[in-house]
Amino acid sequence: MALTDPVEWTRVSTPVNDSERLLFRQLFETLVRIDCRGEIRPGIAVGWRSDSTGRIWTFTFPEAGQFTDHPPITARAVASSWKAREPGVQALGIDSAVALDDCTLRVALRASRDSAPRLFADPLLSVGQRIAAVHEPSSRVVVPNEPSVDFQLSPAGDPRDALDRGVDLVVTRDPSVAEYVASRPEFVTFPLPWSRTYALLQLAGTEPISGIRGADSVRRSLASDVVQAEARPAQPPFWWSGPQSCRPDLPMEVALPTSPRLVYSRTDEIARALAERIVALSGDTRLRAAGLGEIDFATALRDGGERGYIMYLPRNVAAPCHESAALPAGGWLEPLIDTRARAIVRRGAAALSVDWDGSIRVVGKGESSRGSR
Repeated sequence: MALTDPVEWTRVSTPVNDSERLLFRQLFETLVRIDCRGEIRPGIAVGWRSDSTGRIWTFTFPEAGQFTDHPPITARAVASSWKAREPGVQALGIDSAVALDDCTLRVALRASRDSAPRLFADPLLSVGQRIAAVHEPSSRVVVPNEPSVDFQLSPAGDPRDALDRGVDLVVTRDPSVAEYVASRPEFVTFPLPWSRTYALLQLAGTEPISGIRGADSVRRSLASDVVQAEARPAQPPFWWSGPQSCRPDLPMEVALPTSPRLVYSRTDEIARALAERIVALSGDTRLRAAGLGEIDFATALRDGGERGYIMYLPRNVAAPCHESAALPAGGWLEPLIDTRARAIVRRGAAALSVDWDGSIRVVGKGESSRGSR
């Protein structure tokens, strides 16, 4: 498999690109999974139930030898892993996790939840499933699955070159790569779930950028004419709005920004195209689009001194309330477009499963009996 995005091992629980999601999904697993249809599937746990209050959830784990693809992670291992990351786990609304034995984990939530299992698909609760072998100079990562998975790291590399070298899987957001293999019978190409929503963020007290808010025709144009990606006008529901987001309805009072810039991440070509078109549509001669480095963009977002920000958010999240807390309080988000990637797979390669966030997993030996396909 080819990884053409940069991979940072410090982002195991918070992957930010397709390559990180692809790699980390082979190494780390959650109690449950959410498949591409939005249905909850077994992950580490094979069963779960709640008490009458909806606060206490009990998860059942497979016994040793029940599945042959890898030794099972025990309830005690999960409880220990979560204990070592207690602040982050508690931020998701989990008060405690106690292993009753190797096969039973009892979790107490801070508040009652009818849909608690969805929460347990959050990558922040993932636990190491396998140990990867990293080959120097860190250009390959081999995951000892059955079958084993060999990742070739080539950040900024051309996916077409990787396919010609014989890799079995490439995930790409570049339509030209799919066109490159369209006439080659050894490959199958299929779309992954819509996974990113690009939005315009403006903070409370900021002068609105005209011509954008609620304009369906603008969103259609942005999706079809502006970006070089598989895109559609952004479609609700959006996890950052409504009661599930836990965001306050009233904006905070902030000072008016002084910068006339609409900023975006310099490495994101879709964000650049959106920013430039929005500036042109606004008719505001003071407004200009500006690309910033990753660190500078994060700093600008934290400081809140810009006219607006073009950014993408994950289309689906397991814990909306927790994710919303990371957004600027009092900010206004105007959804623009949804985008998705495509998987290019060599015929005869290992079986795959796809999760609702567009992540792909190699189906290990014996996993299909757990509903992984």
